[in-house]
Parts: sequence; structure tokens; C-alpha cells
Amino acid sequence: MPGEATDERLRLDYDEATGLIRSLLDVRFKLLAFVPTISGAAVALLSRGASTAELIAVGVVGLVATLGVVLYELRNTLVYEYALERAKLLEARLGFASVFHSGEIGGTFSEYPGREVRILGLSTGRDRALALVYGAALGSWAYIVAWGVLRALDVSQAQKIGGAVGVVCGAVVLVEFLRVDPRPT
Repeated sequence: MPGEATDERLRLDYDEATGLIRSLLDVRFKLLAFVPTISGAAVALLSRGASTAELIAVGVVGLVATLGVVLYELRNTLVYEYALERAKLLEARLGFASVFHSGEIGGTFSEYPGREVRILGLSTGRDRALALVYGAALGSWAYIVAWGVLRALDVSQAQKIGGAVGVVCGAVVLVEFLRVDPRPT
């Protein structure tokens, strides 16, 4: 009887871990659809004759809000990696069988594919996708803010310089995202 109770608790723990993984993936998918759409729409709309005040105000709000989403995403990535590691360990404790190797322990998360799928020379890992999406979004907002501030300061070619600032900001975010490794040690 004690073994059955332990197995039941482990199964409940596994169900909670996998539920958390599903929830975090759902949130991530929605954010990855929403954030670049809003950023791109804002750039398109504001590029058509927005006032300096509008550029700065909307740009700062968008930049801060997107930065908040990025921080939220990074925190969720830590929780996701923890839940994934926990699910792997629970699969082993529950004795899940591998579908790939007869007689070995396995499971959905224990046998999760690696990060080495490549397209056009780029790894298709989750971290790379996040880096691209959030780098582009934050770069877009930085462009709007820089353009507005430079225009307010009456700098010539404010829009072009703002564009360069946006590209640099996006590249910094991309590199920083790729540098961070949220996997548990």
C-alpha cells in the first residue's frame, strides 16, 4: 500500500509538471504572436505622420511594456526549464518505458528532441526564436523612441538615425538572449 500511495503522489506531481509545461507553452505562443504584431503595427502607423510627442509617448509605453513582457518571458523560461527537468526525473521514478529503446526508461520529456535542428545554418532552438522575435520588437520600439527624441532635438535625419538605433538595440537584445542559458545547472 505505501508503494501505491507513493506512485499516486508521483503521478499527481507528474500531471502537475506537465500541466505547467503546457500552460507556459500556451502563454509563450500567444506572446510570440501578439508582441511582434503590435510592434510592427505601431511602426507602420507612427511612420505616417505622427507628431514628435506621439512618437515619444507611444514609443516609450511600447518599449517599457515589451521589456516587461521580455522579463516575464525570461522568468517563465526558468519555470519551464525547471518543470521540464522535473518531468524527466518523474518519468524515471515512475518507470516510464522508452518507445525508442526496448527495456530502457524513457518518456515524452526524457526523450525530448535536442536543439540541433538547423535551417539556413541557424539552430531552430526555442532560444533563437525568442531572441529574433523580442530583438525585433524591442528594436522597433527603440527606433520609434529614438526617432521621436532626435526629432524633438531637431537633429537632421532623425528617422534614419533612429532606425540605426533600433537596429543596434535589436542586435543587442538578440545577442543577450542567445547568451542567457536558463537551463538548470
